[in-house]
Amino acid sequence: MVDPLVILNPEKLTTLYAVFQDSIDTNIQQDEYDDFIKLAQRLQKAKMRSVVIDYGNKETGRPGLLTHPLVSKEYNFEWTLIPRVGKDNYSEIQEYINCELTKGNCIISQLP
Repeated sequence: MVDPLVILNPEKLTTLYAVFQDSIDTNIQQDEYDDFIKLAQRLQKAKMRSVVIDYGNKETGRPGLLTHPLVSKEYNFEWTLIPRVGKDNYSEIQEYINCELTKGNCIISQLP
């Protein structure tokens, strides 16, 4: 929630807008923003859930659906995450998301 004092202070509002603008990379045109505002207003009362898709936690034994391969030329020498069942194989992630959407509280197996 934004402090009303920020909204009433043009200098702070301009600074906030600049930070917001620098933090988002999009091809959405400014004249399309109102469509997203209307959508957000309609979704205010929607029931939403979120799930985490990550590489798990070895210390607690919580498995994840992703893995990070060794830094290599294949990944432009960048740290990256890929599906644990193999590069470009999103089947396990898709099954997990489908389960979460239809049933909820789905378990990720220790082994793929």
